[in-house]
Amino acid sequence: MKLKGYLFAIVSAIFFGTSGIFVKNGYSDNFTPTDILMLQYIIAGIILLFICIIKYKQELKISKEMLKKLIIQGAFANTLMTVFFYSSFKYLDVSIATMLLYTYPAMVAAFSFIFLKDKITKSKAIAILGTFTGCIMVLNISSNNLKNISLTGISFGILSAVFYTFMNIYAKKIVEDIHPVVITFYTTLFSLIVLIIFNFNFILKLPYISNASILNAGLLAFFCEIIPLTLLYAAIKYIGPVSTSIIGTLELPSAALLSYIFLNEKLSMLQIIGIVIVIYCVIILKKEED
Repeated sequence: MKLKGYLFAIVSAIFFGTSGIFVKNGYSDNFTPTDILMLQYIIAGIILLFICIIKYKQELKISKEMLKKLIIQGAFANTLMTVFFYSSFKYLDVSIATMLLYTYPAMVAAFSFIFLKDKITKSKAIAILGTFTGCIMVLNISSNNLKNISLTGISFGILSAVFYTFMNIYAKKIVEDIHPVVITFYTTLFSLIVLIIFNFNFILKLPYISNASILNAGLLAFFCEIIPLTLLYAAIKYIGPVSTSIIGTLELPSAALLSYIFLNEKLSMLQIIGIVIVIYCVIILKKEED
């Protein structure tokens, strides 16, 4: 079962790494990243509903307690993580936005030390410092290009990391009692409901959506939500959130490689070294938590 969990986590990370490509290609001045996300949720929700009715009809009936947990996971954690993550692609390269998402272990460790007075080991302190050093290297901050760095994009990337932390930890409360496909369906449904409430104008845009946006949203629904999110929950069930998160760092090199191939986004050697440092430090931090 552990081998299955590791394989699920690897495939999930690689598929998640493709999301930036479809988001970059799908939005325009009139069709925002949030609009793409909503269209993605509509397509994914319909597909997942049919799958659940055919294969997991009995598991669709959930208790009130489980309903509350799924609302928190979907309407709160998944919604905010994805909205901020997708929005960061509008201002940053895919590899940089993805790297910012993976600062979350360092932020949690630093927050626990500063505000909760948790003890911090030498290796953890070095890993926290290494993570933020790696981030500076990837962002390539210097006096020459400081004006080209989007603070809005960086803020969105960091906020996506905050909510991704909660999403991974809270999933442990759910995966033991319900099938991953059903979890993905409910979290997608509740995320869509919240987004419709706060972005109702999206409904008015539906008649004017381009074929390119529909295609990209469909690809996002299948390759960046249904497959990877279901596999993520399955991996957490088999090997736990810590090991799953460590393997999830494969999303970083996957995003960098794919954005180089399909979007012609280039990274300097300094930025590549920065990504490697972030991955290594995340692994150290996650092993400390285990």
